[in-house]
Amino acid sequence: MDTQTVGYKAKAFEPRNLAFYFLIAFGLQALHYGLLITGVLKMPSVDGPAALLEDPRLIILPLAAWGPIIAAFVVTGFTEGKPGVRALWGCFWNRNMSTRWLLVTLLFLPAVELAAGLVSRLLDGQDYPIFFSYDPPWSILLSFVMAFIFNGVFEEFGWRGYVLPRFQAKWNALSSSIILGVIWAAWHFGQWLVPGSNLYQRNIWLWTFGTILLSIVITWIFNNTKGSVLAVSLFHGMINTGTFWFHMDWRFYVIELLVVILIVIIFGPKNMVRQKTGPVGILTEAKAA
Repeated sequence: MDTQTVGYKAKAFEPRNLAFYFLIAFGLQALHYGLLITGVLKMPSVDGPAALLEDPRLIILPLAAWGPIIAAFVVTGFTEGKPGVRALWGCFWNRNMSTRWLLVTLLFLPAVELAAGLVSRLLDGQDYPIFFSYDPPWSILLSFVMAFIFNGVFEEFGWRGYVLPRFQAKWNALSSSIILGVIWAAWHFGQWLVPGSNLYQRNIWLWTFGTILLSIVITWIFNNTKGSVLAVSLFHGMINTGTFWFHMDWRFYVIELLVVILIVIIFGPKNMVRQKTGPVGILTEAKAA
């Protein structure tokens, strides 16, 4: 049965297909960190394709880490065939991201980070730098493009393109965001065990809390762009780039929490969309929108 839609809700929850999806996504991630933790492979000393010159076997690491997009298209292909795969890919180009939501996607996180930085400077009385220092300056663009592709697109086709619409067929937007946020955070937990990874020795509870808040924001963007994987991939790219991130501590999470509370109050927990909507997620209705 074709259940993949171009909207932000699927027609059904599909527990069996979701279990298949999570088995692939988490299984490949377990392979990724298992090879690193056991020492079969080591973290490369250089980034990007150049790392393969050190050890060609490293090609397995990005393939294993891209479990969400692999799982999304594999499960969709097995259960829905070519029409479902085309519909899933169509979520990336659904043409429902207005200029306003493009700006929200690109500027939301820098604005929160900037506010947190100003509060930190005010409370601590220390002259924290306002902006990240990139050398050379243009490298920030390269960092964003890499984060958009390898963190944004490769993850969001799975978490938001495949999983979130099915979660929202069963739970409201807020509950779906929280549940998916916990799962999304758990998918990263292996990084705490690998020296040299981005999350090694960081506060796991604070990071998980922030990830759940980000999951709510992503759902808000996803639903208001009628299921645009492009929009949430851009936002994910901003998360990993950290354009204005200069002093990220507990005050950042407090401000993020306050902003999320405002979003839920203003847009409502059901769909996080202010305008009145009829049945959503049906392909014919999305085409007519």
